[in-house]
Amino acid sequence: YAQAFPTNFLALVDTYETILSGVPNYLSVALGLWRFAQIQAVGIRLDSGDLAYLSMRAREVFSTAADAFANEGFQFIAGSRIVASNDINEAVLLSLHDQPHSIDSFGIGTNLVTCQAQPALGMVYKLVELNGQPRMKLSQDFEKQGVPSRKA
Repeated sequence: YAQAFPTNFLALVDTYETILSGVPNYLSVALGLWRFAQIQAVGIRLDSGDLAYLSMRAREVFSTAADAFANEGFQFIAGSRIVASNDINEAVLLSLHDQPHSIDSFGIGTNLVTCQAQPALGMVYKLVELNGQPRMKLSQDFEKQGVPSRKA
């Protein structure tokens, strides 16, 4: 994605482990884009977990990275945008408003175009096999893990 859309690179970082894996991987790609192409990455998207907490931890990591690589002109990374999504509705927005967070913008999809009294069918596509080899989606949330194998 970063190669195809380098000036719009917004990474989904919460697929496996947001703070220990997703955010550091975003920083690695962002630093590579900056070092080798002088392209500034845009930021990250959080789509699960405690959005307020994760946004604040991510912002701390961005600030630390900006300081660590300041001599390479990487200070801009401290201002990386943090976008939150994950079935955001009015109640979630009000809750986030009442607590500290570092979220810059919200991605509101399902609840923008459907009535919550008549809910939409939430679905996720997960890779379970690649070239005949089973693949498993790992997650900190047991419910989000996939079962590897061909599906009929």
